This record gives sequence, structure tokens and C-alpha cells, in this order.
Amino acid sequence: MADPEIPPPPWQRLPDRSSRKRREPISRDAIVAAAIGLLDREGLSALSMRRLGEELGAGAASLYWHVGSKDGLLDLVLDELIGEVEVPDPDPARWQQQLKETARSQRRVSLRHPYLVRVSIGRIPMGPNALRVTEGTLAILRAGGLSPRLAVQGYLLLIDTVNGFTVDETGVEDGGAPQLPPEELQKVADMARDYIASLPPEQFPNMTDLAGEFAFSDPDERFEILIDIFVDGLARRAAAR
Repeated sequence: MADPEIPPPPWQRLPDRSSRKRREPISRDAIVAAAIGLLDREGLSALSMRRLGEELGAGAASLYWHVGSKDGLLDLVLDELIGEVEVPDPDPARWQQQLKETARSQRRVSLRHPYLVRVSIGRIPMGPNALRVTEGTLAILRAGGLSPRLAVQGYLLLIDTVNGFTVDETGVEDGGAPQLPPEELQKVADMARDYIASLPPEQFPNMTDLAGEFAFSDPDERFEILIDIFVDGLARRAAAR
């Protein structure tokens, strides 16, 4: 039996085509796929309806008929990319590890599409893929025994935590931050260490004493520390109920 159709949220910015009938040589899915390809190649500033129409060999008006507006298109792009996030089926015995797996998957998607976090700002992701990810993550949190409020707030804070970390990795300028190879990243961290070590110790006793720790440059390991702290905090709150 086919799943029932999911009703769209009231704020979804898609065109009202109830009174119009047209046959188009392109589809909404093709428009979204082309938009993601353009964004992946050239960044957020390169996306315009005219440019996308040129990529598809169609007029901008034809694109508007399918997606309503550029904002409507970005809503669809956001949901398509959220669909790349992998959420495991809930297992009460492994809920903490599963939540970390979900966080890692979200970060991988954001690194594949460096503009993703910026596109998400100010949007309420309630498309079919976003609903699936939300439902799956809440199922994991509830399997861990979290209260209804803590489950919802924990889910929302998980998104904030991963987005905050990855926006630092991908940057706020168009095209994202340059992805330095590990050896270059280590050079930057070493320079920070050496500078901090050179500061007057009477003014900065803690920074100079801990200067060597600033050479730690592995973002993957730093992310693991972050989600360990986050999930451990949720687990302590759940256990205190």
C-alpha cells in the first residue's frame, strides 16, 4: 500500500497552479538537481533563475511556474540535501551512538555542500526529507528515555551544534572557506601555538601555559569531542528523570 501523501506546510513557497494547466519539458526534480549542481560548482552567489534557465535550456518564466520563486527553489534544494542525511533505526541500547552517527552524517552533508548551512538560515525545513530525518532522530532520542521536551529540544540543539561547527569549517563567504590539506592546517595551528607562547606570561598565564594545546588541529577529532559532550549531557539529563 502506498504511503499517504504528506500535506505541505502552510509556509511552503510553491506556486499555485490549480487554475493553470501546462505541459513543460522540464520537471521540478530536474530544476532542483540542476540548482544543486550549479551551487556545488560555483557557490550561492552564482544561483539565479536566469542562470539556471540557461543551464536547463529553458526560460526563467518556465522555472518560476515549477518552483514559484528563488526562495521556493531554495526550500526545495534544502530538503533535497537534507535527504542525504542518514538516520539509523532506533535501538534503545545504542541510542547515544546512533545520535552521534546522525550528527556525523549531517556534518558530512554540510561539508559536501558548503553553502547548505547558509541556505538553511531563516528557513523551517518541513519538506518530506526533513520530516523523515526529524522523525528518525526523535525516535532515537525517545528510545533513549528522554522526556518529550528534552527530546524535541535535544533534536533542535543537535542541529544548532552541528551547523555551528560546520559553518566555521565551510565559512560564511561565498564558495566556503578554503579546505586546507592537513599539513597546511597543522602549520596554521603551529603558528597560533608559537604566537600564544610568545605572549607575556604575567598577563596571560593560562594561555601561555597551555600554548602547546593550541597546536591541536584535527577537526574530525574536535568534532568527536563536541558531540561526545553534547550526547553525554543529554544522557545525564535523561538519567536524572
